[in-house]
Amino acid sequence: MFMVRTAGREAAIDDDRREFSLMGKRQGNGLALARPISTGVRSRVVLELHQNHGGCRFTALVGGEYAPGEGDRLAWRVKCWETVRPTPQPGLLPGTLLPGLPEELDHAVGRGLDPYLNSGYLPAGRLVIDRAGYDRESSPLLFVTAAELLLHILLAGAFGSPVEPLVTSWVATGRISAVLPDFG
Repeated sequence: MFMVRTAGREAAIDDDRREFSLMGKRQGNGLALARPISTGVRSRVVLELHQNHGGCRFTALVGGEYAPGEGDRLAWRVKCWETVRPTPQPGLLPGTLLPGLPEELDHAVGRGLDPYLNSGYLPAGRLVIDRAGYDRESSPLLFVTAAELLLHILLAGAFGSPVEPLVTSWVATGRISAVLPDFG
């Protein structure tokens, strides 16, 4: 696990956290035009972000997998799930989260991915967002950021770029590096 903290923001990444699995009762999915690739490996990551703003601590946890594929399409899917009585689970950062991705937050994840899915620049393969956690302080805006940062981290891991600078940069500046890795 990798963790970075400042007074205003915190982030942590880990390989996986099955306790935050999304069952896919509802899901958004599609195919996007993508760049053909010749290299890359499967990448799975879970990311948790905390951001302090106006006396509130906002939280978002998302996770997923990217697997390179042949052709010129990226198949993507965002699974959503919410139980009647979710059981709180320890997050990557201090505190507990409820497993799931309620409707308002799944739309936020989609908004974080949309600009990339519509660009035609992403590499061919399969992208699945299938882990999530939230609490009463979760913010749709932070879930937009978390989805975007998760995509950058998954692609960096798949194509051999270091992920730590991406996370450290977001914690330090609140911004995501606009540079995606070279896909080979």
